[in-house]
Amino acid sequence: MNMTQTNHNIIVRRAELMAELFLQELAPSSIARPPQDFGFDLLVAFENTQGGTNMWGVEIKGAENVSEKEYLISRRTYDLLAHSSIPGLLLVADVKRNTLFYAFPGRIDTRKVGPSVRIPIHVIDRSTKKSLRERLRVSNI
Repeated sequence: MNMTQTNHNIIVRRAELMAELFLQELAPSSIARPPQDFGFDLLVAFENTQGGTNMWGVEIKGAENVSEKEYLISRRTYDLLAHSSIPGLLLVADVKRNTLFYAFPGRIDTRKVGPSVRIPIHVIDRSTKKSLRERLRVSNI
């Protein structure tokens, strides 16, 4: 295995661990890693405000020195997050700065974009962690 591939694998795994630890802090009712690839990296469930369950598909990306304004994702990833019956949450881990960002990719006119889509991201700090926890638990009923 060459050094570039090894560094990439380490970045990806560190991003996954950062995301999983963060999600655990939000106290979900469950976190599942699908046994086979179906798109999302994780499925996370939260008890909602009406006593039901909100399920979220989580896509995790990792990089070094992430821009604090936006993140470039593939069109395929965008389509998965924005157009699935399970709502999508994008978590981006800056593994150099030990910082997490999030986004709920909204629907955009994809006829105006190429193979990649720029998604606005938001840093996760104490206040955004609290609002994110509340958003994941709000009932859509």
